[in-house]
Amino acid sequence: MNISVARNDLLQAMQRCQSVVEKRHTVPILANLLLKADQEGLQITATDMEVGIRSHCPAEIKAAGATTVSARKLYEIIRCLDADAVVHMSCTEHKLSIQSGRFKTLLAALAADGFPELQEEPSAIQVHLSGAELAEMIGATAFAMSTDETRKYLTGTLFELAGAHLRLVTTDGHRLAMSETSLNIEDTIQCIVPRKAVHEIRKLCEGHDEQVTLAFGERQIRLIMGRELLVSKLIDARFPIYQEVIPQGNPNRAILPRQVFDQALGRSMIIADAVTHDLRLEFQPDKLHISAYNTDQEEVEEDVEIQYEGKPLTIGFNGRYLRDVLSVAHADAVCMEMNDELSPVLIFGEHDERSRYVIMPMRI
Repeated sequence: MNISVARNDLLQAMQRCQSVVEKRHTVPILANLLLKADQEGLQITATDMEVGIRSHCPAEIKAAGATTVSARKLYEIIRCLDADAVVHMSCTEHKLSIQSGRFKTLLAALAADGFPELQEEPSAIQVHLSGAELAEMIGATAFAMSTDETRKYLTGTLFELAGAHLRLVTTDGHRLAMSETSLNIEDTIQCIVPRKAVHEIRKLCEGHDEQVTLAFGERQIRLIMGRELLVSKLIDARFPIYQEVIPQGNPNRAILPRQVFDQALGRSMIIADAVTHDLRLEFQPDKLHISAYNTDQEEVEEDVEIQYEGKPLTIGFNGRYLRDVLSVAHADAVCMEMNDELSPVLIFGEHDERSRYVIMPMRI
């Protein structure tokens, strides 16, 4: 392999792959990037055997070939070069030579044939949507994925095709987040995409207004974005029947200014219990009374002007759960629909129900 490539192009391609690389590895080659040069340019691949990304970089190919080198060392070297630098790379079986201007280094290399191939299984269903829209849907839901590895089926995001919609759903058992968009497709499918893959899909798609393709296979999902490819295994489990926990027809409805509400919650949480984050919310006509106290006998209270229709209610909430929802809701105002003090509460942006949230109250 003998190539020349612009430093910025190479750095951007590596950045798309970098976070997939195993930081703690039992297989040494998984700490490496696969560099493959052919007539189409330079392909850079990273995998941890669960998620893999292949990125493309334009390059002048003087001699085709492939090798693998430390992802961390190569990235740090390229990052430290001048922005307008040209990088020349050539390799033998065990070394990669990197030269740019007066700088030159040799890195240890491992043979490319020992690097795991990205396995692409046949996909029965493919959907197309804006990359930016997909990233926004993930951003609206990812926070509710569980970190409890004993319930693996909750540690990812449900991707569901049903009723000409793509729906993303996450839950940790205490709260649920759901976001959907309309698609011109009648296929149905459910699959659970692991947390790491979900975050990588979002990073690849952010700011990408062009169409991307999601390809669903029996045991994997693929994201195709131009010449970029992400492949991920699926979580082999069944997602809970989430529809059963989404309340319908809650009779008590509050409309709250999102930013004012969020700031008031933030001030109250300074005093609230540092572990449970429990807040007391009293819904009254035209007013929400927020209060909290802690074991040091400290107290806080604040009123927020709201629109409210329904009977007076006093409900306990984990303040962090409420603020997580408010941080991803883009509407100026949010709606909270409630039944009683202990039933699930439905939250969504006023005039925007594409993303909906369910939070379980706390006993107070």
